[in-house]
Amino acid sequence: MISSLNPKFRQIKGEFVYKQIPWASWTNEKHIRRVEEELVCSPADIVLSSYPKSGVTWVSEIVSLLHQSRGSREHLSTALNEIDRVHVYNRVPFVEENWLNVYPGWTKPGLALDYLLERRDQPRLIKTHLPFRCFREVLQHSASPGPRVVYVFRNPKDVAVSMFHFYQGLEDYGPFEGDWDEFFEMWLDGWIAAGDWRVVIPEWLEAMHTTTWSIFPLSYERLKRDPQQCVQDLFYFLFPEGQLDPEVLNAVVGRTSFERMRNNPMVNYENCVEFTDQFKFMRKGRVGDWKEHFSPSQSDRHDSAYAEAISRVNRLLENTSEPPLIFE
Repeated sequence: MISSLNPKFRQIKGEFVYKQIPWASWTNEKHIRRVEEELVCSPADIVLSSYPKSGVTWVSEIVSLLHQSRGSREHLSTALNEIDRVHVYNRVPFVEENWLNVYPGWTKPGLALDYLLERRDQPRLIKTHLPFRCFREVLQHSASPGPRVVYVFRNPKDVAVSMFHFYQGLEDYGPFEGDWDEFFEMWLDGWIAAGDWRVVIPEWLEAMHTTTWSIFPLSYERLKRDPQQCVQDLFYFLFPEGQLDPEVLNAVVGRTSFERMRNNPMVNYENCVEFTDQFKFMRKGRVGDWKEHFSPSQSDRHDSAYAEAISRVNRLLENTSEPPLIFE
């Protein structure tokens, strides 16, 4: 069936547009508005934000361990036990999603937003894929100086490939029945649930320079290249007065390797009813997988269409720990 919102492409289940951003059925406009209006963050909260399929689940595991252990050997075993027995989506609730979960302390399924609102007096870990134009509403009515925000981003070519497989594997996208060539045209058009990468990523990174909120940029590529340094940087951003024990650092890096996470049912989303039987949430976890999907012509078209956005992103990353974003 052809989309009534963008007749160039097929319809995606539950599709709608809010604030010029397309979405699919894993959320809805009413729910996003509730997040904007009702969620208030405190300085004790940590927000993990990203464009979909950019590595936020990986960072959620890392931050879960750092948050639970506070960098101390004394609390390390408790932190490790936590990630082995509690699903990542319960430790780091996905605030705008519609899926119902039985959160810790609850006896019935409910929404992540309601769980987070109930725990407003406690330090919270919060995951979101909302663009800054939506999450800005949350930050503006949050207690100063606001939460600490980790913004995770990734090479858009690899994101496109990962999103293609995600569209094919998630019931909330239909699942998508088109092939890579069809999806590539959607990607280049910017008709992707959660928005056009060229719009969403620069908006969030721009906020580092135009607001007083604490925003830490972290690329998937740097995390793959130097996980130890990234974990250290994350810890001291989140807990500037803390002390990270070397044993904790090594444990966090080891327990959040791709292989360990792929085999951990608390993080790999296996047996999740929202996914098709064939889908693997943690597929390859590597940099440069786009080369197995993009034709030379598609790569050239993508480079041309994304040149301005990549240039803007790299300007915004100047004077941060992040190297320039390149197509590896």
